[in-house]
Amino acid sequence: MKFVFVALLMCLSFSAVADEPQSVTKQDVVAAAREFRTAVELIKDVHTAMAGNAPENFAVPKSKIVVYQRARKHLERSIDLNPFYPDVYVYLANSYWEIEDDLDRAIKTYSKAIDLDPTYDDVISARASVLVMLNRIADAKKDLQRLESLKSPHAAMIRTEIATHKEVREQ
Repeated sequence: MKFVFVALLMCLSFSAVADEPQSVTKQDVVAAAREFRTAVELIKDVHTAMAGNAPENFAVPKSKIVVYQRARKHLERSIDLNPFYPDVYVYLANSYWEIEDDLDRAIKTYSKAIDLDPTYDDVISARASVLVMLNRIADAKKDLQRLESLKSPHAAMIRTEIATHKEVREQ
């Protein structure tokens, strides 16, 4: 019994340490920024290759998937160095959406960016669009309310997406 109690106490102490805020040094911030910039350059290359595609065929060309995956590794390293920069999470979420069409993972990652900056309306809008695609309209409406409270120009687009989705579902 004593062993179980000690083991439980150790687990609790380790979990308390894991919940402490991460200390980020200036060197970490600089290195994270470099990783982020490298990723953005790689992603620009991928998006240039996608530029000629019609919206309904907006897919990453097979020849560029490896490049995008390399960019993702840089984004992940950037987060490891400095987990407090929301834009990195945005690009990472986009990669989940654009490479694997993993919308659930994209939502979770967009949410991390929003947790860091609750007024980041571009990201709230992106998450709302994905929520509409997943037919999670109640959640999309919450994001719409948030956009409206921020007086975001994105609110009108999300309102239209929700209305269009409703019309399509009723047909």
